[in-house]
Amino acid sequence: MIAAPDPDEPPSSPAFGLDAEPDGERGEATGDGERERSDGEIGYRGTVVRFTPGSGSGVVRSRAGREVPFELQHVVVLGELVASPGRYAIAVGQEVGFDVGWTSRGLRVTKLFPAR
Repeated sequence: MIAAPDPDEPPSSPAFGLDAEPDGERGEATGDGERERSDGEIGYRGTVVRFTPGSGSGVVRSRAGREVPFELQHVVVLGELVASPGRYAIAVGQEVGFDVGWTSRGLRVTKLFPAR
C-alpha cells in the first residue's frame, strides 16, 4: 500500500510525483515559494491530457507522469493561452508550464502558462 504524501511536504518533493526540481533543473526559490529556473520560467512543465472547454476542467500530466487536475475558474492562465477575455487557447496534447497547490481535494494546478 502506498502511503499518502505528508501535507506538510512542499509540492516539489519527490513524494508528490513531480520532478524534485521543476523541469529537472536546479533553481532558486523565489519569495512566494515558487522555483525559478535558470531560463527565467517558473514552475513545472507538462502536457494537457484532458480538457473540456464547456466545464473548463482538465488534467495536466507532469514530465514525471503525475496527473494533476485543474478547473479554469480556479487557475491563473497566462500568456498565449488566453485567446480573449473568458476564452482560452488550451488543447489536448499542448505543452504547458504550470504551478501546483494544495486544496481540500488534493493537489491542483494553480497557474497555467505557455511552455517555452
